[in-house]
Amino acid sequence: MAISAVDWCNSSSAATDMSDQKNSRSRRRSKLIGFIIAEASAIGLLLLAGALVMSSRLVDSAFVAAMNVVLIVAAAAVAALPIFFFALPAVLPRDRR
Repeated sequence: MAISAVDWCNSSSAATDMSDQKNSRSRRRSKLIGFIIAEASAIGLLLLAGALVMSSRLVDSAFVAAMNVVLIVAAAAVAALPIFFFALPAVLPRDRR
């Protein structure tokens, strides 16, 4: 049985679509893993800074002020990370002409 040119092109594009789908899945998976790591570290920093600020052992006002800044920055990072990872559109390369 001979394969026509149309059949060969269709099977070739189907293989390309399959590989694009696998690459897309692996990119989404690595993006999700990166997000989970970044968000977990930001939440950990937020909890650590919050625990230090709330403890009554801190008497140095400069240290308390620095920890308050770290607390605010960590809270902003926790809020902004999902936007950076998922809300911004992907930058696609221009197709070569």
